[in-house]
Amino acid sequence: MTPEDLVLIRDIVLNGRRKYTAGNIDRSRYERLVELGWLIPVIVNKTDVVYDATDQGIAAAD
Repeated sequence: MTPEDLVLIRDIVLNGRRKYTAGNIDRSRYERLVELGWLIPVIVNKTDVVYDATDQGIAAAD
């Protein structure tokens, strides 16, 4: 876990506990939070992914 991970999960939790990513972008920072168990990815279509905060992610944001 890095300070950047904490900043990102706090931002996601404070803004609705969900992050929608669209298009061909670098999702590595979100995938890092998936590896930590803080986000769950939901594939919307070929290019879009929604990341939902888990209970662990919400707790880490506190």
